[in-house]
Amino acid sequence: MRTYEALYIIAPNLDDDAIQAVVAGVETLITSNGGTIVRSEVWGRRKLAYEIKKHGEGFYVLLRFTASPEFVKKLDNHFKLAETVIRSMVLYLDERTLRLEAEQQFRREEEARIAATRVRGEGDDDDDDEDDEDDFGGGGRGRRRPRKDDDD
Repeated sequence: MRTYEALYIIAPNLDDDAIQAVVAGVETLITSNGGTIVRSEVWGRRKLAYEIKKHGEGFYVLLRFTASPEFVKKLDNHFKLAETVIRSMVLYLDERTLRLEAEQQFRREEEARIAATRVRGEGDDDDDDEDDEDDFGGGGRGRRRPRKDDDD
């Protein structure tokens, strides 16, 4: 099983129930053929960069799933035959890409955790300002850096 990501655009002239039916139909097609849905994101109605099949906007759906390579051809064919899908793209995500994405996610979570601890620590003022002056030379007063013979 390989990991894939499909981005497809549904025609904007459909109502919300019909759009949800198309999304559910694609997800059912994947699961009924032995695949699993990893993540499904409905981005909503957005303006297109250029007209596609006489539509100026479309309803975007991003879907990450695992499936066999043979199934991707079947899914691509399904998108081509579906009149409600005006554009689609299916990408294979290799192990390196998935690993990099996981590392980025870990970094974002770590930064969020650090930012949350800083926000909680803002109320605790233990005179860090005085320490900062010592670290940066205190505005030109106090400690001097040692002179080197090269400094002429």
